[in-house]
Amino acid sequence: MKNIFSIGLGLTFLALASTAQAGSCGGGNQSHSKEEMAMHIFDKADANSDGFITLEEHDAAKLSKYGTKFGAYDTDQDKRISKKEYMAMFAKHHGDGSKGA
Repeated sequence: MKNIFSIGLGLTFLALASTAQAGSCGGGNQSHSKEEMAMHIFDKADANSDGFITLEEHDAAKLSKYGTKFGAYDTDQDKRISKKEYMAMFAKHHGDGSKGA
């Protein structure tokens, strides 16, 4: 039940974020896929832009509020989340990355 709530909360965030982001593209009628929004979230959380999210960056970005703990993303257990790991977990929870807004 907790996972269903977390997934629903995450999808709600993505829908709202997609709407907000779409309006910031020069005022055009553009939209962003869920996948693009996930990459944006990853890039924002990756504070030092090294291509990985550390536990400290994960906590600072408050990513656990979306329902997935750091360890679930870090599948190779190297104490950092790669874009590949992040997107794999995103795809598992959110599907095919179809247009969000």
